[in-house]
Amino acid sequence: MRKPRKTSMSMLPRLALLTVAVGFGWSALFTSIEPTANGLSISISGDVHAQTCFRDPEDDQVDRRVPNMNLSTADKLGEIQEIIDTENNPQAGIEELDRMIARGTRRYNGNELANIYKMLAYAYFILDDMPNTITYNEKILEYCDDVRMGMLSTTMFTLSQLYYSQERYGEALGMIEDWLLIASDPGPNPYYFVATIYYQQDDFDRAIEYVELAIDMATERGMLPIKKSWWGMLRFLYYEKENFPKVIEILEIMVKEYPERSSWVQLAGMYGEEGFEKKQLYAMESANVLGFFDRESDYLQYQGILMNADAAIRGAWYLQEGFDKEIVEESYRSLNALGQSYQASLEDDEAIEQFEKATEFTEDGRIFKRLAQLYLGKEQFEKCTERAEEAINRGGIDRVWDLKILQGMCEYNRGRLTRALEIFQDARRDARDAKAESAERSARDWIRYIENERNRLRALEAAEAT
Repeated sequence: MRKPRKTSMSMLPRLALLTVAVGFGWSALFTSIEPTANGLSISISGDVHAQTCFRDPEDDQVDRRVPNMNLSTADKLGEIQEIIDTENNPQAGIEELDRMIARGTRRYNGNELANIYKMLAYAYFILDDMPNTITYNEKILEYCDDVRMGMLSTTMFTLSQLYYSQERYGEALGMIEDWLLIASDPGPNPYYFVATIYYQQDDFDRAIEYVELAIDMATERGMLPIKKSWWGMLRFLYYEKENFPKVIEILEIMVKEYPERSSWVQLAGMYGEEGFEKKQLYAMESANVLGFFDRESDYLQYQGILMNADAAIRGAWYLQEGFDKEIVEESYRSLNALGQSYQASLEDDEAIEQFEKATEFTEDGRIFKRLAQLYLGKEQFEKCTERAEEAINRGGIDRVWDLKILQGMCEYNRGRLTRALEIFQDARRDARDAKAESAERSARDWIRYIENERNRLRALEAAEAT
């Protein structure tokens, strides 16, 4: 098994984009008093076991002889623990412990002093005083050779977490690496903790290495399924490294192990980014069938995917379902999307209905241009003219000359040739200024056609007059 190498990296803490929770449990990190063959002793509850003192990693003696605790000292610590826990008065406990130290440290052996400091650290932790909690845990390490390995190991592990909580990531990393040197079969969790420290230091390569190590260890030990937060961390890290194939690979695992809305929707998004349109469609379809569509963005994203897959009418049906369930609210974006699906499906009446609703939510002329086009196709030329004029007045239109050509066509079909001619002439000037040659030719052809039509009508009138 690989051991983490020592590092002296120290960087400014970053604001995490990802919430990293390391649940090792604080209740198992402090002292309790229990009887032993030699009287009373302070021991550590919890499942962290050290192999040897971190100052002497070659020594494989697990149960080293430590100085016995004097009975009076043990009794006093027991009384103080009662004050802290039973009476719920950690401040009074601290005062008693301070008085013990004030009497002189020479009266205590290393084991006794370490346990006094441990109880001080515990009391300060209850008071949420992290600086003093750290200080007194650090003091315990000064008596490495005089305490049981469980106490030493747990103190080191606790300190690493405390440093982490205070954004002292370099110290947290150094301490957990020292702890790993003495830990007997630590399991995968501490390696994931190392990964979170590297993450906080922006060293994503090393963070990836340790998350994958933790996952491999957990897999080998049959600790399945792998924790969702571990896969989430690895996915995030690979995304930051822009290794999108690995992101997809991880998401494909997550939708099997933890079939949740976020994983399916993210997988669909990644398929889309990588050009796997069919897989993107299947992923969103799966999310919908599994009942994970619970927000507006799900329906709008699915509608867009179905539009790209030439299944526009299905996009309209599902988006309408979102409206019916009151998950999708009426807005310019949602109504425009629904109208586009109907328009692409050649359901012009339904498209017009949605686009007309969307006009209540817009300030520019784009939706009015779309309506003018539909009304022209429906041969509702007066409405076509009205919507084209509204679009021009509101602005925000790209290639406005095309809109004017559309408006001119509507006016021509209403028999208003003079007005149509004026509009086409205006469109030709705009197109010429923009060097839009195709539009300019189209406007010119309409102008010639209308002028010829006017001449034909005049000649007809003159012939009838004679």
